[in-house]
Amino acid sequence: MKKLLIIDTFNFLHRAYHALPSTFRDVEGSPTNAVYGVTSMIINVLDQVKPNYIFAALDSREPTFRVEEFTQYKAQRKPMEEDLEVQIPKVLEILDAFGIKSIVVDGYEADDIIGTVTKKFEKEVEVVIVSNDRDLWQLVGNGTTIMVPGKKGAIEWVGEREVDAKLGFDACKIADYKGLKGDSSDNIPGVYGIGEKTATKLIQEYGSVEEIYRNLDKVTPDSLRKKLEESTEQALMSKKLAQLIMDVPLSVELEECRYKEFNKVAVKEVLEKYNFKSLIRRLGFEDAKAKEKEVPDNQLTLL
Repeated sequence: MKKLLIIDTFNFLHRAYHALPSTFRDVEGSPTNAVYGVTSMIINVLDQVKPNYIFAALDSREPTFRVEEFTQYKAQRKPMEEDLEVQIPKVLEILDAFGIKSIVVDGYEADDIIGTVTKKFEKEVEVVIVSNDRDLWQLVGNGTTIMVPGKKGAIEWVGEREVDAKLGFDACKIADYKGLKGDSSDNIPGVYGIGEKTATKLIQEYGSVEEIYRNLDKVTPDSLRKKLEESTEQALMSKKLAQLIMDVPLSVELEECRYKEFNKVAVKEVLEKYNFKSLIRRLGFEDAKAKEKEVPDNQLTLL
């Protein structure tokens, strides 16, 4: 079966920015550490997955419905640092050089775009999502797997079995779990006083937030039932915030994402522009004996 590779772009942009030293600069002195890390990841992923189709999903700059419905959603996160923000156009330039289609839709997060495209094409192709964002675990199954890059090139593959083994319930119940436990990384409140073990037990027993509330009289002990009673609206809202949107209004066809082989001339030019000499050598565009003082690839906490 043919493969569709989906890149969670900003996930790797942030990882690369914090993993690599700020000494990475272009000829004009602008930071390029995140650009280098994302480019390194792209090279490795293309080599390992060998996709027939590929696209990169990006977050919208416009507020999402989640912020409109819950103003505290991700409110604890600091604004993007300037040294990271200035690298976004450079990453888009890299994607373009590799012939990778970028998709962004105003008012939606990259996760929602990934969810929508996955559901649209999962019956036609095997979908591989590259990300270490556990929110995307909601999509595993029906031929969809998550490729999680680790340190020194290690890779973890996450499918239905792995989700069940790690969490104790099916991937489709992740939003219900967060509706109870919450998610501090996204500032999703959940039900006050309910932690990981209790949330897992409730999901295993009742299956969903809605089913828990339909059977609230059966929940024990009384203290737990009271916590749930006092947070009914908050639990349902938290679940909604955690759910991926599967019907983002976008018009993209599989053929638009077809991938054969990148344009070597275009890639070499952009790598030279940002002085990524080790990546040039890795792709065989330069004498392998040439030596430059750069961070060895096996030290990156990326692919």
